[in-house]
Amino acid sequence: MTAFLQAVHPWLGYAVSLIVLIAAMVGLGRAKDAREFTSGLYAVAMVLLDIQVLLGIVLYALSASWDARPEIAYIHPIVGLAALGVGHALLGRARKQQMAVDAHRTAARGLLIAFVLVLISIGIASAPPFL
Repeated sequence: MTAFLQAVHPWLGYAVSLIVLIAAMVGLGRAKDAREFTSGLYAVAMVLLDIQVLLGIVLYALSASWDARPEIAYIHPIVGLAALGVGHALLGRARKQQMAVDAHRTAARGLLIAFVLVLISIGIASAPPFL
């Protein structure tokens, strides 16, 4: 099972980052058009990010990744959890806003920040060892 998760987790990371980017771009377009705010697309992107982080946590525990090189053992999971936290925080803030334009912008900004953090996390995990 660990080998399967180690094969799926990186590819799912690329797919999730693409979906998060698409959702952010759609959000910016909806803000420009001043459409009514619905969080459906943003919630789907965040649920996929939730699943990716959950798979990472399971893989971390099953493969004893805390014994891996420091970038993988500590930095990669912290940045992934930060992406998840920022995305959820700004999506929650967007749901509470009165103006639809501001809500779309806030949700899109949260997804863009999450996207950048996911890319950083992917880069950390795929980079060669420092030493």
